[in-house]
Amino acid sequence: MPTEALAQGGNKTPRLTPYTDLSSNDRPMTRYTVYVPSDTYASESTHDLDRAWDLCLSLSEEYGYAQVRQDGMIIGDYTDGR
Repeated sequence: MPTEALAQGGNKTPRLTPYTDLSSNDRPMTRYTVYVPSDTYASESTHDLDRAWDLCLSLSEEYGYAQVRQDGMIIGDYTDGR
C-alpha cells in the first residue's frame, strides 16, 4: 500500500491495548498470594483479601507458618494459627 494512502487514513493497523483483569467497577483486581515457605505446593492465590487471611490462618495451623503477599510484598503472616 502506498505511503500516501496510510497518511490519509487508509488501512490503519488497530491499536492494541494490554490485557488487564478488571473487576465489575473497571479497576484492576489485586491478587493476593498466601505463601507457605515450608511447602510451596500448599501456596494459593486469590483476589479476595478476606479469603487470603482465612487461608493464611488455616495453612499456618497445618504447616506452622504462612504469609499473605501482595505484589510480592509481605503484608502479614500467621505462625501456628496466631
